[in-house]
Amino acid sequence: MDEADRHFGQTIGGVPDSVALLQRHAPEAFAAYLMAREAAYRLPPEGHLPLASKELVFIVLDVVAGHVEGAIAHAEAGLRAGLTPGQIMEALSIAILIHGHQCWARAGAAVMRHVERMTATGEG
Repeated sequence: MDEADRHFGQTIGGVPDSVALLQRHAPEAFAAYLMAREAAYRLPPEGHLPLASKELVFIVLDVVAGHVEGAIAHAEAGLRAGLTPGQIMEALSIAILIHGHQCWARAGAAVMRHVERMTATGEG
């Protein structure tokens, strides 16, 4: 298992297709991306935010950007890190206040539907 497989496996369960494409076709850009991502995932005492908080930030930013796949991957990771559906929804409500209903319609609702399914089946 290479460094990327290990890192993405530990954080969101696997390397997303978009990242694998970057790795294959732009290895230098991928190496820089991986280094930045690993730095963002540093946990205390090297980092400052606990894992659940980091995942919540990723969820909100992906929703605002309209990146459903990423937001769902981070929602799954966030639930595993201890986030509750209520915490995710409250953060998304704040995103709606700042970025409008379109971020909810484009991505946020899909994330919450996925969170509902996961928590209903005991996965989260």
